[in-house]
Amino acid sequence: MNTLRVESVRQNRDIVSLGLDSGSVIRLSLAYLPPEYANFLLYPGAVLNEEAGAILYQGAACLAAEKAALRLIARAEQCAAGLERKLERRGHDPAAVRRVLGRLLELNLVNDGRYAALWLKSRISRDFRGPRNLEAALRARGINRETAKAALESALTEDAELKLLERCLKKARGKKNPGAGDIRFFLKTEGFSHDAIEQYFSGVLEAAPES
Repeated sequence: MNTLRVESVRQNRDIVSLGLDSGSVIRLSLAYLPPEYANFLLYPGAVLNEEAGAILYQGAACLAAEKAALRLIARAEQCAAGLERKLERRGHDPAAVRRVLGRLLELNLVNDGRYAALWLKSRISRDFRGPRNLEAALRARGINRETAKAALESALTEDAELKLLERCLKKARGKKNPGAGDIRFFLKTEGFSHDAIEQYFSGVLEAAPES
């Protein structure tokens, strides 16, 4: 069984750098090291057997994945599933990515509800898709049904839903000119609420010229 010996230990807050007798250096975060290992691995002269080495290298993989995740979060809000896909595409170890995501979720640095709310805010004032399609778009990004529905309910105020309905209908009318019954059916299938549909038709009747 191959073993390694720790020759030097440097620590800056929770980041530890271990210099090994092989000439390599392992950098890891204490957040990803089981507490029971810290007492007998993180000191000069500690001998690393295969199991201990695997634990330290996994901790190093977690630190690398965490750094990459924080860079992505600094650029834009991330959802858990999307961040997982991005990190794995960048070659990070899947097991390390899952551990990092768990920690980031605990720290509220990743929050699917917050991501969904911001995503909707950036689109709902200019999109032409109905609520059902917007929910499907969130689901495709890895947001679960409950979180997506809650975000939509919060974002779709009475005024916002009516404006979205009008844009959605305008887009549909560019393809055909449906009758009133077809319009109601279309809007229902797009996921608009009964109140929003009735409000739209009330406005249409009020705006119609008297015969």
